Amino acid sequence: MPLWSELYNTVWLAFFGCVLIPRWMGSRIGLAAHVLLGLAMLVVTLTNVKRLAVLPVPERLKRISRVTAGFSVFQLVVGLALGGVAHLAPNLPYASPVLRGIHAVCALAILSQASSVATAYDMWEEKEFG
Repeated sequence: MPLWSELYNTVWLAFFGCVLIPRWMGSRIGLAAHVLLGLAMLVVTLTNVKRLAVLPVPERLKRISRVTAGFSVFQLVVGLALGGVAHLAPNLPYASPVLRGIHAVCALAILSQASSVATAYDMWEEKEFG
């Protein structure tokens, strides 16, 4: 698959990861879908970093791609913490809402950064900017 296509697929993966949350799809199916999308996002963002690293693309694209992968790792840790708090300590007063907020903000950051990389790479490949 061409790299531009993979980068745009990362955006769609991030979008569906944001939309398909367990609260809307039911706790069993939704949680499994959300976890699988999160793991797929981690793999795809790390793959994007490796593929961009060997190309003569602008350094900014490589940096943003690395940050997106870092957000994906952080998102995994926060998601695991959120799941652990929800199941092991559901009565902990502020932990769950704070972790949920961090998880949501991080998901939106991944979505915006992935779309930025995809668009910039596409423009670079088409020689639309110098």
